[in-house]
Formats: sequence, structure tokens, C-alpha cells
Amino acid sequence: MPELPFIEVLAGNLKEQIRGRTITAVRVKSPSVLKTYDPPVEAVVGRAIDTVRRVGKLVVFTLGDLAIVTHLMRNGRLQVVPSRQGQNKDVAFVLSLDDGRDVRLYEIGPKKRAAAYVVRSSALLSVEPLGDLGIDPLSEEFTATVLADMLARDTGQVKRFLTLQRYITSIGNTFSDEILWEARLSPFAPAHRLSDGEVARLFAAIKETLSRALGEHRTHFGDTLPVKEPLELLRVHRHGGEPCPRCGTPIAVVHFAERETYYCPRCQTGGKVYADRRLSRLLK
Repeated sequence: MPELPFIEVLAGNLKEQIRGRTITAVRVKSPSVLKTYDPPVEAVVGRAIDTVRRVGKLVVFTLGDLAIVTHLMRNGRLQVVPSRQGQNKDVAFVLSLDDGRDVRLYEIGPKKRAAAYVVRSSALLSVEPLGDLGIDPLSEEFTATVLADMLARDTGQVKRFLTLQRYITSIGNTFSDEILWEARLSPFAPAHRLSDGEVARLFAAIKETLSRALGEHRTHFGDTLPVKEPLELLRVHRHGGEPCPRCGTPIAVVHFAERETYYCPRCQTGGKVYADRRLSRLLK
């Protein structure tokens, strides 16, 4: 699922391409994509796009007193194309603009999870899907003290803590691995048991990793709209078996359900290599 660097670049570049344009038509191509009915989706027609911004992992189009919120989930993508360009089966939601272009939400694959919401701007941060979001990790409000207080309340593993959007937004499976590698922390450590020094390292790693990745993503994508996460910019995630960029130890991976955890046994877990649950099930 796209995370902070990808979504921030996408929203920023999308803003530069469509800000000020007026929506002339809206088409819901996939019945599952639209999650709201009041206000009706047709209410966005005739409205100008004031801006586009990232809120958590979501892309928000502001249209005066209304807003369109899109959640790309795992396989959703936003692109701006000429309206005359043919539409394929992957198109889920379309905003036609007054300059002959479309903003199209595509969703690749059989699992239809991407979502679009039409909400009132006055209630934007209090209704689904934005109502329960935590703090943005690049905001001034996110401090080491705030992080320590949140960690102390969570009894789960620290990787799970980082991916729960109710604490900190915009971090998912990919950048939790990147952050924990930067902090030299085990992804399996209990969140509430981290020492003061470990909390300080984690806070610094969150800020440094996301800020660096955002700059790298901006350079990589330029003014284009991102379609796929550039794996070559990642240090450990999706690099299982490759040497750790810091110590050279092969990066280990644990598969669970639809997620994988990548970590360096030497840098993060004191030399311990955890059993791959997928392999363990096959051996039973």
C-alpha cells in the first residue's frame, strides 16, 4: 500500500496539474469504489478543484465546501489522461475536467479495495475515513515525548505499533521496516518495553527515514504521477537475502498473511533469525 513519500509526491504533483480546473462530469465505473451517498457524488460536478493534498495515506481533493477523499489501498493508482483515451476494465472512478482531461482512479487485480468518498469539508477530519487518524509523523506536533506516551500505551510489537494509523499516520509495512532498520530495533520488540534510548532512536529514525525518502521520491518521480514504489530507493524492505547496507549480513524475512517483515539479524535482533511462518506451515 502506498505510504507517506509516495502519496505526498502524488498529491503534490497532482495539485500542480489540476488545481483550478472545474469538474464537468463524474463516473463511477466500479460499484465497490464509492463509499458514501450523502452528499451525492453528482454534487461535485461544476465545482473547481481548490487544491489536492495528502492526509495520512489518503489523497484529498478540496472543492470549496465539499471534498473528495481517495484511498488507493494496495493496487489503486491515480492518473491524469486525455478524456478521449479509451478506458479499460481497471478504471474504477473518473473525474472529467474542463480542459479535456480525466483524473482516473485505476485498481489493478481482482481484489477491489480502493475507495472514494464525497464528504463535507467542515466534517472532513471527523468522518470516515479520516476520523480516527493519528498524528502525522512530519508535523511539528509529533515529538519524542508524544511518541513515548503512545508507545507506553501499546502492548503489541513495535512494528505493529508503527502501522496502526490511530497512533501515527502514513507509515505501513514498507516504511516500518525501513524505520526500524535505521533505528537498529527489532520489529518484534514489545512497544511498551522500549527503553528511553530506544525511543529516542526510533523517533530520530522516523523523522530521518521519511524525510530522506520524501526527497528521494521527489527526485525520482520529478513532476510525474507515481505509479509504482521504486524498490531501488529502499534499504531493506523487499531486499530479502541481499546484504545489509550497513553490515553486510543477509537481510532476513518473515512472511505472515499478506505482509512480510524484513530486518537485519545482526543490526536489529542480536543475531537471532526468526522462523519464516510461511515456511514453517509448509514443513508441518
